[in-house]
Amino acid sequence: MPYFGGTAGCVYFRAWRARAPRSAAVVFLHGFGEHSGLYHRLGNALAAAGIDLWALDEIGHGLSGGERAVIGSADDLVENGYRLTALAEAAAPGGPVLLAGHSLGAAAAAVSASRDPGPYRGLILSGAPLSPLEWVIALGAEGAAGDLALDPADLSADPFYLDELENDPLAFTSAAGAQTLLDTLPAAWAELRENFGGITLPVLFVHGARDPIVPVADARDWSARIPGGRIAEFEGARHDVLNETVHREVAAAITEFVLSVVALAGTRQRALGG
Repeated sequence: MPYFGGTAGCVYFRAWRARAPRSAAVVFLHGFGEHSGLYHRLGNALAAAGIDLWALDEIGHGLSGGERAVIGSADDLVENGYRLTALAEAAAPGGPVLLAGHSLGAAAAAVSASRDPGPYRGLILSGAPLSPLEWVIALGAEGAAGDLALDPADLSADPFYLDELENDPLAFTSAAGAQTLLDTLPAAWAELRENFGGITLPVLFVHGARDPIVPVADARDWSARIPGGRIAEFEGARHDVLNETVHREVAAAITEFVLSVVALAGTRQRALGG
């Protein structure tokens, strides 16, 4: 089985490989309570378009090591993302790599790219919590129960995906996860507030217009503040927009973005005589 040594034990990963010639690779970081296998539809869609998708199971999630639902810090998420990026680069040397993430993984991806954008040609952020969220802050309030319970209906209306969430033993929508979110998101918010607005990579935000977890207004604000930012909103979609009823349209928007970034990079390289 494919594992690599992570910051806190073995990390499992999957790769949906496109047939040669490949256009690019996307490295993907999933959200809290998820695992890489939930993104098989995205992986297959990108591979069909000539784009590899590399996705890991985060610490305490899926088939990776660690206590269930426990992540020590955003730094662990960032470092594991870098290590998966190195694997993707080694599999297709010289090919363009983009970084992507959903929800908690999107925050980690944004921190990663703001610290070191060098390995990446672009960034894709889904349901991205890049600004403080009152409901997360409330988890740490005095007297709070400290448990996290997400209503699947707030995540998606896609019956196939909801069935996966209900019956997949590796996925969960409730956990004693408050401490994990409080150990990762506030520090990420502070860092992003200082550094992310100046990122020069092309950035695509994909967001459900009815997302009750992370307001779409946050994505609109960030996409307007970033020089290379753009947003694709999906009417009626909730938080898990990559696994919503519009997942085909979302995958198509991501595919178009990746191919446009690859084409732009090629144009620049030719202009420089490379």
